[in-house]
Amino acid sequence: MVRYLVDIYLKRKLAAKNLTEDQIVAETDKSNGVLMASGYIAGGAIAGILIAVFAVVPSLKTVQDNFGEWAKGNPFFTGEASDILGLLPFLVIAVILYMVGREILLKGKNSA
Repeated sequence: MVRYLVDIYLKRKLAAKNLTEDQIVAETDKSNGVLMASGYIAGGAIAGILIAVFAVVPSLKTVQDNFGEWAKGNPFFTGEASDILGLLPFLVIAVILYMVGREILLKGKNSA
């Protein structure tokens, strides 16, 4: 959804340059938002590897279990508001990604 909204913006921005459809696609693939989204994907993969390591190494497994016990007292961990804990960071990341794609944040050197 974020990529779709940013692509609409970039197509309007590039419409005056009389580019072909392939050239427009190439321009949208060079945006800072694409680079940031790739970083999100790589970060998620690294986090998955770390979670797997914590689950396998016995001494780290106890640390993970201790954090799990500690989190049970958190009202966002269990109860009616438990989904907000995952939803809020997701929304913040989506808004930041949209703003980077629209070049409101982290404007590149070649942006005019």
